[in-house]
Amino acid sequence: MSSPAPLRSSTRVRILPTARLPRLARPVGALAAAMVLILGLAACGSDDDNTPPPTPTGCATDTTAGDTKAALLPVPPAKVTLLTAGAEPGAVALSAFDRASAQSAKLVTTSTFASPDGEGATQSATTVDLPMTARVNCTDATDIDLQIGTAGSPDTALNEALKAQNGSRAGMSIGPGVAPISLRILPGEDADDNARQAVEESLVSTFQRSVTLPTEPIGVGATWDAVRTVNAGANVRQTINATLTAREGDQLTIDFTIDESPINSVFRLPDGGTLTIDSYSMTGSGSVVVDLTRGVPVAGQMKISGGRTLVGGDGTQFQQLLGFESNWA
Repeated sequence: MSSPAPLRSSTRVRILPTARLPRLARPVGALAAAMVLILGLAACGSDDDNTPPPTPTGCATDTTAGDTKAALLPVPPAKVTLLTAGAEPGAVALSAFDRASAQSAKLVTTSTFASPDGEGATQSATTVDLPMTARVNCTDATDIDLQIGTAGSPDTALNEALKAQNGSRAGMSIGPGVAPISLRILPGEDADDNARQAVEESLVSTFQRSVTLPTEPIGVGATWDAVRTVNAGANVRQTINATLTAREGDQLTIDFTIDESPINSVFRLPDGGTLTIDSYSMTGSGSVVVDLTRGVPVAGQMKISGGRTLVGGDGTQFQQLLGFESNWA
């Protein structure tokens, strides 16, 4: 990883409560422990025998929208700038959701963090396997219902904890460009903090990096930028540069690169304190197949990695290496 130029701004910013912030271990020299993102999850519990309910079919007759028990997690909207329209004839990519049948999908994500050396050096990877059923609402095409199937993980302890997530329910609101603008997760009684955090990080980190489609006509070869501001301890500007590489009916194949850089040099800690961002770099790429009749991608993969160096008021440095991968099938 190349070291980005130091940031000079020291403007303070408000950190949203849904941000995942670092857990800093005792520093050794100029280095410290990795960041652990802190997002609480709420999800439905399951029966005592952990048997998920039957797979739903067709469209959803009810919704998690407005449910007072649901945790609402915003997905920041992206500003899309069409760079080239691509081959003629172009067409606007409008959703045409299938209400006759439910979509079976699977999302597999892996989050990594590490502190590179020193006495407190550590590294970890968390993989979460989330089969799900996605259904559009029977009367509201902007509302997608998600039911989690048999969630799992290669980690034995997490795999056991995830059994309480089987059959849990979530939902998304879809905005212009067929992009999620909010994620709703119902609270659960049986899932522990590790299971809730793992599932929520999997969903939020994936949908916050989703590709927003232009609302103008596009053809194969079209390119566009989608820029949104997300929160990861600091306010981060995320830029996705996308290219439409193929279109077959309602299915669009999109290749993209992703770059995330902080808007200023302030990093806010959970206790209200702040650190200064000395350097920051997160870059990646991916490909996704969007079916305009379905609620979530039908295929795709994305990988982003990098790190940051944070500096405390006493000059102590905290170096963190981060990564995230997602795969749709």
